[in-house]
Amino acid sequence: MKKHLCVVLTLMMTALSLGAQTLNIGGHRAACDTLNHIWLCSVPQSVFGDDYSAQVSYGEELTDLVIEGVAVASGETMLFEGIEGGKLYTVTAHLGDSLITGSITFTWLPIVEINGTFNNSFKYGTVTVSEPDSAFAEPMQAKVKWRGGATNTGSKHKRNYRIKFIAEDSTKMNRRFFGLRNDNSWNLDAGQMDFLRVRNRVSTDLWLDMARKPWYADSVNNVRNGSRGQMVEVLLNGAYVGIYNMCEPIDRKQLKLKRYDVLPNRRIDFRGQLWTAYKWTRTVSMSDPQPRGLGTTLWDGFELKYPDRDEVKTVKWTALNDAVWFANRADADISLRADSMGYYFDLPVMQDYYIFIIAIQAIDNESKNIYYGCYDTKDVPRLTMVPWDLDICLGQNYSPSVDYPDMIKPNRGLDWIAHLPMADMMDVPEYHDQVFERYWQLRETKLNTDSLVDRYRAAVRELEECGAAEREENRWSKDTDLAGKDLDLSAEMDYVEDWIRKRMEYLDTYVFSYNPPPIPIKGDVNGDGEVNIADINALINIIMGGSADDDTLKRADVNEDDEINIADINALIDLILG
Repeated sequence: MKKHLCVVLTLMMTALSLGAQTLNIGGHRAACDTLNHIWLCSVPQSVFGDDYSAQVSYGEELTDLVIEGVAVASGETMLFEGIEGGKLYTVTAHLGDSLITGSITFTWLPIVEINGTFNNSFKYGTVTVSEPDSAFAEPMQAKVKWRGGATNTGSKHKRNYRIKFIAEDSTKMNRRFFGLRNDNSWNLDAGQMDFLRVRNRVSTDLWLDMARKPWYADSVNNVRNGSRGQMVEVLLNGAYVGIYNMCEPIDRKQLKLKRYDVLPNRRIDFRGQLWTAYKWTRTVSMSDPQPRGLGTTLWDGFELKYPDRDEVKTVKWTALNDAVWFANRADADISLRADSMGYYFDLPVMQDYYIFIIAIQAIDNESKNIYYGCYDTKDVPRLTMVPWDLDICLGQNYSPSVDYPDMIKPNRGLDWIAHLPMADMMDVPEYHDQVFERYWQLRETKLNTDSLVDRYRAAVRELEECGAAEREENRWSKDTDLAGKDLDLSAEMDYVEDWIRKRMEYLDTYVFSYNPPPIPIKGDVNGDGEVNIADINALINIIMGGSADDDTLKRADVNEDDEINIADINALIDLILG
């Protein structure tokens, strides 16, 4: 049942500042969501589906606490019957002379509370991370800022965040969460434009599972060419803001790139380096590189990430610069590609990257949203590749406010591959054969169709069963971030499953087949290789009940809505006239 607060929000924010809103349930911090009037508590998944007996304690500012009609003094044990996702347990209490009413609910996702006022520059605040299997969490000091490109414009609401944990003297303070790395730097990815909310997290995990390690990994321990993370639920200044992916950033430490040295003359001896491609340009696609300014950390869509110029007071672009210009020269010289591409690029990783982005149709990761790492510029200037920000894949549009069905359809070809090294790689017979062989190896394992579907469906099911999916949908449906559209994770998952099955069938048949059949011409209903008035007659015959094989029926669905009717005739006429 839905409950309401009997006091205004300002009173609840006063309680927030006093810490009175925080309940301790079974040793776990329950965070007060003033937006929905709920205390949200993260507990182990094993608690769900059963009764939960837990000690409840709270600050002295709260009095007369009653849960489900039972008065509970601080330190007493309460039985929460039948824990399940989204179930609410009624709560009343007094804050001074004012009555507070609300609910308690449980999740097994970690809960992250951020407090402070933030913008595009780092600002001081506090961050609390409550993990379901850990003891009561306390606020930690941090510097926090917004991050992102199109998701970080002035009208956006569900922001991405960069967090840097600090000690009391503002120096770096490393923190470990979810069994991942111990570091001061973490990201909160909002999945703002993703109607599934887990595309980035699950796709990155897929990459980590399927990709071969960088070329130097045999001699260096714990190399990771991807970002690990955990889905969490986030509150900002006491208000629920939904599901996030809390993840490690891509940096030198992840890729285990060699640190720079400072020579006796105080000059920098560059070793490992890291760059990112943050926007699409012809320089980033390596097809028409533009001149690079001296001493800058930016180069027409590329950004130098390591070493930090603020630390070393200088920059060096040699390894990336040479690789970009090599790709540009080799475009006109296939023998140069065959002889030297493996010198400049980590070929096994690039081949896996090519297969990966084609399989999930990651159209925003083809040239941009790539990190390039060089292990040691003094040794081998070979670049390895790491994907980043995989929200726009699996049939997801660039923005909820646009609708480009041809751009995201599962049977789209490879016309969007402009990244010159990957495209040119496929013209070298040896590399072409290696990619095909690798694709069919992966089709038996990580890219098995059912395995792919199960991977994404399992992630959505987890959000649904702990109640987070419903909370996310209630929070963000109809928001301008989603162009006023509904957020329905279950319906979106059905769409994604259908998309995956059609995509993999298309790739098997037309892209990675050793003897691919000709790709059907849109509107060529009678299959004669032309689109004309004869196809209208053939289409009318099918609509009137005439027999047709499966391939003909596919060609007859001109507007690709899975139905064959008068709308397809209109679409066919438009094709002929156009």
